[in-house]
Formats: sequence, C-alpha cells, structure tokens
Amino acid sequence: MKEILVACGDVELLKKILSQLPKDTFKPIATKNGGGTAQKVANRQLAGAIVHRQLADDKAADLLEQLRAQSPEMPILLLTADAPPSSGPFDNALRYPVPGPVLRNALKAMVASESQGQDKEKWRAFYKEVKKRLSAAPNQSYFGLLGVEDGAPHHKLVKAFDKMSMRYHPDRYSQYRGEKWGKKLHDKVNALYKLLTEAYGVVSDRRLRKKYEKALAAGELRLDPEEVNPTDQGPQSLVELAQGTKARRFLKMAQTDLAKGANSAALQNLQFALSMEPDNAAIKERIEKLKAQS
Repeated sequence: MKEILVACGDVELLKKILSQLPKDTFKPIATKNGGGTAQKVANRQLAGAIVHRQLADDKAADLLEQLRAQSPEMPILLLTADAPPSSGPFDNALRYPVPGPVLRNALKAMVASESQGQDKEKWRAFYKEVKKRLSAAPNQSYFGLLGVEDGAPHHKLVKAFDKMSMRYHPDRYSQYRGEKWGKKLHDKVNALYKLLTEAYGVVSDRRLRKKYEKALAAGELRLDPEEVNPTDQGPQSLVELAQGTKARRFLKMAQTDLAKGANSAALQNLQFALSMEPDNAAIKERIEKLKAQS
C-alpha cells in the first residue's frame, strides 16, 4: 500500500480528511506541522501529498515549496478554507471541507496523471534499451544477437528467439505510432527485430548455419547477403504464424516439440492449430514441409 502525506493543523479536519481517503489504497502519514516534515519524508516513496493551508506552525507555504523541490513529479493537493489559488507549487487545489467523493476524485485524477508520467519513463527506458542493443549489434555474431553462446544448440535458439519476439516484435508497439515518441520507438524496434530475424533465419537453417560457422571461425560476423537466399532463411518462429490466440497456443507447443526433435507431436499440434484457423496458408505450408521431412 503506497504512503501519502496528509498535513493539517486542525485535528478535527485532519481526522475528516483521513476518513475520506480511498479505502485500502493509501497508508497516510499524518502531521499538524509543516516545519521539518519534508525532510522527514525525504526517503519515502510517497504516492502524493495533501496539504491544508491551515497548519499548526503556519508553514504550509514552506512545506509546499520543499515538497515540490524535493519530488518534482509527486502530485500535491492543496486544501484551503477559502477560495483556492489558481497556481502555485501544487497540482490541484480545493476549497475544503468537500464531500468524500470530491476529494477522492481529485486524488484519483492526480495519481492517474502521475502514472502516465511513470509510463513515459518506462517507454524512455525501453527506447534506451533498444538503442543500446542496436549500437552493440555490429560487433556481435548472430548467436550474440540472440543472446546465446556461439554454437548454441537448436533448442536454445528457438527459446531465445521466442523470448526476443515477445519483447521486440514491432507489432507489439505499432499502436503507439500515432505519437511522436511512439513512431521513434517503433522504428528502432523494427530495425532491431529485422536483425534478430536475420540472425535466427541463418543459424536455425542447417545449410546456412554450416556456412556461417565457417565464416565465423574466419572472423566474419555476417554472411555475404548474396549467400543468403531469402527463400532459405530458415524457419520463422511458429508462434508468429498465428492469427489468433487459440492457434498460437498450439503453435507454441509445436515449436517446443520441434526443438526437442519430436516431429510427430509437432505435426499433431500444427494440425490442431490449423483446425483453429482453417484458412491459414502459412500453417498449411509448415505442415506440408514437416510431412515431407518425415
């Protein structure tokens, strides 16, 4: 449960504010004074602060300034006995007392805004992660791109590519392309995913892998593009062939079966997947290829 600071010099008003907080949402830290309070909560991860202008030591203004300087992103709600000011070191201001739902809605709006800020921080960190992977890519082997050791066995490649696909497949981020930051993110993820599929396409194909391991032993991190026929770039992750969630479940099982060398079980799961999506030509093609190999 997140902590929230509640500062009010009037004991009865303080009790009323505490009683109106959303239940099972916040753990209040109550105080009647402003002096020294900001320092006392400096190391706490507060969800927000409610400060009534009427404090026992008349230091509400100081407390607001200190809280804002200390935690610029933390939402602050100012309560006043008269008309609230339109601006200041706070995010919202209310004339208090107000009914409980009014106070709770004001808090909810502020916390939601803070969550959006945290989401942006999350995307910013992910963007940096993708850029870092792209910058490291020119000095990595295909195995390194997939996060496995050189010469890793096929089942490890399948597992690694599945993991990478779950995190870096561009379709997972296409809905954000309407935003400027979202387009930049999608472009970077798309560039990274192309490298990952190139890597997987080569090292998961027996013929191309043999060529690549010779090139790698000679110090070459990439195959010559002319040596890689697009039609021979190895199996695409089976899970990506799905158009819906039901088929995806069976395709994932088929992929695990193939990694173990259990072709019969893989064929059965592919057929189950096809029964979920009878018009999926890609699944039909994989079934025919597997039958031909049996």
